[in-house]
Amino acid sequence: MSNFQQAIAKAKRLTPQKISNDLFRFIRTLERELAQLNKASIYIDSKDVEGNPLGFYSQATEEITGGRKKAGDPFNLYETGKFLGDLFARVETESIFFDSSDEKKVEVLSNLLTENIFGLNDEDLKRVIDDKLMPFFLNYFRKEIL
Repeated sequence: MSNFQQAIAKAKRLTPQKISNDLFRFIRTLERELAQLNKASIYIDSKDVEGNPLGFYSQATEEITGGRKKAGDPFNLYETGKFLGDLFARVETESIFFDSSDEKKVEVLSNLLTENIFGLNDEDLKRVIDDKLMPFFLNYFRKEIL
């Protein structure tokens, strides 16, 4: 009976504000990983958060780069590595903010077919929920109640 009484006492201490604060702190630990997922979507998949292509290299680009970038190949936004290297995720009170601090960001974005490159696509968001948030919640409530 004491285990049940202890669980009730623990549950009473578990307020929405405590859960929110603890979840916020946990999600802050994922900032680097969230940014990495966004970078992979751009660099590997060459897609925005909705699955649309970022853009394609032109014949002029192929000629300027000496064939290093082929006409028709999808953009991956990796020229010097600065744009992707400066991409970050920051957990804020009500949202997660994705951006790049590269000083050429406006120029880079102006050459894309889409403006929606910062954030997680649905597949990556589901992976974060399944692999990070669900285990966090299960362990959290076991620890806080049981």
